[in-house]
Amino acid sequence: MRDGEFKPELTRRGFIAAGGALAAYASHGGAKAADTENQPAEADPFLGTRGLPLEVGSPCLQAPGETTMGVSWAVSGLSKGVVEYADNPDMRDAKTVKSGGFGLVPIDVNALQVRLTGLKPATKYWYRTVTTPFTDYSNIYDAKLGEPVVSGVHSFTTLGEGAKAHFCAINDTHANWKPFQMVVRKVNELAPAAVVWNGDATNTTQDKRTAVEIFLNPPVEDRDWSADIPVFFESGNHDFRGSWISKKEEVVLPRDPSERRGDQWDLKWNFAQRLGEMALVGLDTGEDKPDAHPKWFGLANFEPYRKAQARWLEEQFARPEIASAKYKVVFCHIPLFADPESADYPHDGVKIDPHDYAYWSRECAELWGPILEKAGVKLVVCGHRHRFRFDPPAPGRCWAQVVGGGPELGFNRGKPDAGKFPTVVEGLVEGGKLRLIVHDVFNNRVVLDKSL
Repeated sequence: MRDGEFKPELTRRGFIAAGGALAAYASHGGAKAADTENQPAEADPFLGTRGLPLEVGSPCLQAPGETTMGVSWAVSGLSKGVVEYADNPDMRDAKTVKSGGFGLVPIDVNALQVRLTGLKPATKYWYRTVTTPFTDYSNIYDAKLGEPVVSGVHSFTTLGEGAKAHFCAINDTHANWKPFQMVVRKVNELAPAAVVWNGDATNTTQDKRTAVEIFLNPPVEDRDWSADIPVFFESGNHDFRGSWISKKEEVVLPRDPSERRGDQWDLKWNFAQRLGEMALVGLDTGEDKPDAHPKWFGLANFEPYRKAQARWLEEQFARPEIASAKYKVVFCHIPLFADPESADYPHDGVKIDPHDYAYWSRECAELWGPILEKAGVKLVVCGHRHRFRFDPPAPGRCWAQVVGGGPELGFNRGKPDAGKFPTVVEGLVEGGKLRLIVHDVFNNRVVLDKSL
């Protein structure tokens, strides 16, 4: 997305640093600096809820796997949390899992996270969250707990070869809540086995509360949309923007560390998982400008990141369970192909072009394209351009490419544009074929229904 192209419906998120002063702001995550003339500092939220009621969001399923499942949820004050899960809806003989790993259990004032491990592939489980506030934590030896808040019972099914081969992909939601509601309502209606959130969930993220709202507690009617449908996440270019966003794993669980070697540790959200007859593979195209671009102030290091993903990708396609999948589907935010005759073609992200950002990534195409070809990938699902497009396979490119729409509702820069609408990209295996359906959720129509 071009800088300034889209103005999202965002409020309450201003972040101002003026006059050379540092404004300490953590919006539940730390004390606000005092205005020495007019008002006192806010109380440190890490000292406890201090009589305020605890608000707990619906659980969100993240980073799904064959034997693992992540659960994250929003809280309004200092809390600890656990997940109880069982193989039956009555929660008989439920197991309890604490947040974090070994050692000290994490507590937080914004969000809690639990990763369930040791699960069975393609198996249904039921679960609930239990959240307990610290009403007073001013002294670690004399902390006080409030009453636990227990969620309703939800369910999920783990991934694997025996799971249902059915996914939905959403992209470029940009914290714009009217189209987001349309998107998640369609996801709930279709009830896929998993959702891929294919980048640009955010805009510019300066604080943790913004990320919590976007990923865990969106202000929409169907805010519990991911309580029973697990979500893969792949970053878009906007998901790297803002002074806080490098810490997004505090809100969006990365993949289970057991999936990574040490030299692949930074590939936190890349995934390669079986879902029935399909293998779903997630790649991160990174930012849409060269690393040396002056707007990055030396902070960008995406070029080696893409090369590392190429090495990882070859290894994933060599795994027997991935190699044997009848249909291999790849997800990444920025498209990997533009027709040489199209207006998109010159803007490939290699050079600093007049439009200052990549419409498609030639670098990723050159690094990953031969690997996709060798593996016999059938479909690449992308976003970024805020306009639906389908590119059929062509000589030298065995895979089709589908590009999802953005959050604009029939307008482009204030002018009517019927080609601007949000989409849900659906893929499922029916009758031994991969069926691709693209839903225009603004006009309530199907714009593509094709077997690959």
